[in-house]
Amino acid sequence: MDVTYRLKPGELNDDFLNILRNTFWEKEIAVTVEAIEDETAYLLSNEANRKHLLDAVDDIKNGRNGHSMTVEEMESMIK
Repeated sequence: MDVTYRLKPGELNDDFLNILRNTFWEKEIAVTVEAIEDETAYLLSNEANRKHLLDAVDDIKNGRNGHSMTVEEMESMIK
């Protein structure tokens, strides 16, 4: 079983350790620490990508290239 927890260092406490203990009782686990970068800044750092993303946001705000559907329509797509 793989589980990903995303939290700030200040949230590492006894409660978190107890969750790990209870979830993986009697199993050996590997702990990997990875800093989460600001994905928005990364995506906007390339000028071509920035233009594409900002144009898409503008389209949505102005009702272009969008599609609305009901919950029933969405449910029918996954059946």
